[in-house]
Amino acid sequence: MSYLFQDPKFWLLISFITFVILMIKPFKSMMIGGIDSKIEEIKLNINNSLETYNKAEEKLKDAEKQTRDLSNKVDDIISNARSQAESISKNIIEKTNQTIKSKEKNSLDRIKQIELSAIQSIKSQASIELNKIIENYFSNLSEDNRSRIIIKSVSDLKSVN
Repeated sequence: MSYLFQDPKFWLLISFITFVILMIKPFKSMMIGGIDSKIEEIKLNINNSLETYNKAEEKLKDAEKQTRDLSNKVDDIISNARSQAESISKNIIEKTNQTIKSKEKNSLDRIKQIELSAIQSIKSQASIELNKIIENYFSNLSEDNRSRIIIKSVSDLKSVN
């Protein structure tokens, strides 16, 4: 048991646990304080929105009392706004779809270019490695065998032409 108090790992574990325990409270209060301030900000925004909504509702009731015709005009405006909003939404969706298709095509083209570049790079590296292997092979051959291989290769090339 006494060897445990002499082990630096034990003291490191104790220090770490102490550090975590000491850091929980400030971290928790920092997080809660940030969240509380956001909650208050949201509450304020909601209250402002509700006040604005209530004022707008009162003004609407006053306007309805003054004229009943205004209700028909408002309905016309709303239906026009909805149709315009639908038209705008359709245009936005179409443009977004076109943009997505264009970016998708561009991405596929880039992928193909990268694939071709990678294939060329691999072929080039393979060619270099093959040349090194052939060069090492020829350097290890005797002069007689090298001469025979060269003569045979030259005659093979002549027969191809």
